[in-house]
Amino acid sequence: MNPTLQTDNFLKLISKHLPDMLWAKDLEGRYLYANDSICKNLLMATPEEVIGQFDVFFATRERNKHPENKQWHTFGELCFNSDYVVLENMKPMRFEEYGNIKGELVYLDVNKAPLHDEEGNLIGTIGSGRDITAQVLLKKENEKLAYFDQLTTLPNRQKILLDINMKTPTACVIFNIDEFKEVNDFFGTENGDKILHDIALWFLKLDLETYRIDGDEFAILYYEDITLEMIKHNVENLLSLFEEELFHIEDENIHIQLSAGIAKAKDRLLTKADIAVHYAREQKIKIAVYEENANIEEKYKKNIAMATSIREALLDNRIICHYQAVMDLKTGEISKYETLVRMIDTNNEIVPPLSFLPIAKKMKLYSHITKEVIHQSCNTFKDRTETFSVNLSIDDIKDANTVQEIISTIIKTNTASRIIFEILESEGIENYDEVESFITQIKSLGAKIAIDDFGTGYSNFEHILKLNVDYIKIDGSLIKNIEENKKHQIIVETIVDFAKKMGSKTIAEYVYNENIFSIVKNIDVDFAQGFYIGKPDILE
Repeated sequence: MNPTLQTDNFLKLISKHLPDMLWAKDLEGRYLYANDSICKNLLMATPEEVIGQFDVFFATRERNKHPENKQWHTFGELCFNSDYVVLENMKPMRFEEYGNIKGELVYLDVNKAPLHDEEGNLIGTIGSGRDITAQVLLKKENEKLAYFDQLTTLPNRQKILLDINMKTPTACVIFNIDEFKEVNDFFGTENGDKILHDIALWFLKLDLETYRIDGDEFAILYYEDITLEMIKHNVENLLSLFEEELFHIEDENIHIQLSAGIAKAKDRLLTKADIAVHYAREQKIKIAVYEENANIEEKYKKNIAMATSIREALLDNRIICHYQAVMDLKTGEISKYETLVRMIDTNNEIVPPLSFLPIAKKMKLYSHITKEVIHQSCNTFKDRTETFSVNLSIDDIKDANTVQEIISTIIKTNTASRIIFEILESEGIENYDEVESFITQIKSLGAKIAIDDFGTGYSNFEHILKLNVDYIKIDGSLIKNIEENKKHQIIVETIVDFAKKMGSKTIAEYVYNENIFSIVKNIDVDFAQGFYIGKPDILE
């Protein structure tokens, strides 16, 4: 038997049953050979029909069979027809192509090589193709999950970072939805999601390539060399258009407003745009532009450093309490103390509250400080006879864990009947349900309530009526100017008269000299505190 014939038959048998598509074409693109896989899966024909035909023949035939299918992709048109434009120096190659004579999307991993006759003359091409559609579609789906927001279908933060790295844009604008938390709280997260979806559509209608980079933030990139003034002008126009837009929630129409941060930079573009938009929100302005010499970034670095210092101070027991004496103006005795928190830095220097408490609130560390203050003050006064006060924020009152820690500590130290909780009148006290619930719990244990900083801004006497407070602390700005400003004295007298009729006691803060001391005593304020009476200090 001829060994060559045996080999040819063996190769034909193998190629017939291989899952890979195998073919050979002449220099004009006509099939010289096609195995079963390419005939059945791609060309929709028998091997006998294939020989001598072009890819376009089979595509045309399938299109005529199914004229309703308008989404045709044809290998003969998109890729395989390149076989009949063969150069003499063609080398083996591998690449990925897509299309399908059946009108369905198919991805192939293609290998091609020149085909020579026995004399070495180039007579066509040979090729193989493996169907990798499942792998490609899975990869695309994974990329969609990784780089696209599922709610709005917009590209996400990971995608904008990738695009910034790959495409080197010249500028970035970030848009933040003003008070979006309030929208969510008021209308519910489902309606909040609808607003986000509608805002995404609004950007797309303007043909802006938009990213959703955070819960309530969207971004666009500029690639042309455009001035900051022109970008700012464009953004102002966008914000004006947006303010005219109505968004629909069930039967309600609402206006949503945006703030914007602009950055034009060659490095750390997104970070700088982030800094700009946060600055816009912080300063309550519509547009902020990142400027290298504005030291905005330096300020944020200091805030981060302070947040780190607060965490370390909490761990190292460097959050301490000082206590300021409160005098009973009827008896002249020191009957109370106000607890004031301090932080000790690594150089053993005292850090004042205004330097770290606002940052502690931003970084969700405030409740840890409150718990530490409660623990220290209750343990300081558990063996003393004076009453003492501790300041609470509305966030403390809304935090069930903090409230439970407070209740547990005052019961354990037996100080419930001598502790006063001071609540800022200006800090969300209108959340009556939560505040009333807390006051009811605390008062049932014997504790008392004071409204702090009363008398400045819009002081609501109804708060006092509704919350049944025991003490009204008159704001220091009224007391420290009471000597020179007769109107301040009238306001204080009004508060004192109101408190007496309600059965509440009054406390004057910022009593720093003898004259102010005499005035507040004469107008019948019940208690006073300030440097004239005593500075905050550690109690032995």
